[in-house]
Amino acid sequence: MGSPPQSRQEEHDATQRALFSDYSPPLLRQARERQDRIIRQRFAGRRLAFADLGCGDGYHASMLAPGCEYYHAFELAPAMAQMSRERFARENLTKARIFETDLSICDLGDYTYDVVLCMYFTPGNFRDVSNDLSLYTDDYLDHNPVFTKIVGRFYRRLRPAGCLLLTVYRDNEAAEQAQWDLYRNSQQEPVTPRGSRFVATREGFWSARWTRASMLSNLRDAGIADDGVEFHELNTIAWLVEIRR
Repeated sequence: MGSPPQSRQEEHDATQRALFSDYSPPLLRQARERQDRIIRQRFAGRRLAFADLGCGDGYHASMLAPGCEYYHAFELAPAMAQMSRERFARENLTKARIFETDLSICDLGDYTYDVVLCMYFTPGNFRDVSNDLSLYTDDYLDHNPVFTKIVGRFYRRLRPAGCLLLTVYRDNEAAEQAQWDLYRNSQQEPVTPRGSRFVATREGFWSARWTRASMLSNLRDAGIADDGVEFHELNTIAWLVEIRR
């Protein structure tokens, strides 16, 4: 395997290129549309407290912040955090607030949430950042300490009857092909061999795929029992994983 750069800024730039690429493989576009339809139908206009993990440019706040109790958008990349601030100001989303911070260490104060969102494959980006791609063994992917720390922290902040929703890639050839298509069409070069359970690019992007078993093993590590987890099939390459308190 080649080695991607370790710079956080390079990783942020690569993430932004992938997120805002003019090109989107059809199955990715379909998964995103179905994800958004579900959360809009279930949560829009309701007086709920939201956390949006890896909010990008804040576009989910446009759907959910009007009428909410509060909307906390978390984003590590400075450029995308600024896009969210500008969106919130432009749309007068007074209940929405941006937290430019690392999800694994951020101060959550005394806040609790009805709904925690981690959308559009962001859960697959959580990991120990390293140039050494051999770190990401099957055992690591089944017991990813960064993923479990983040998900566990926010799961424990759920209110009674609250839920945490994760959009993830399923581990199959069609999902891997969609990843490769997206990255190559956003001027990135994958450096992982075909058939790996994650794709890393020379430009610093990293994205894992999931089996039911790998998701459940990670969630168990976060203190979440299997019977609180439901897999909603968005299409052949994506799940919306719902975790209930």
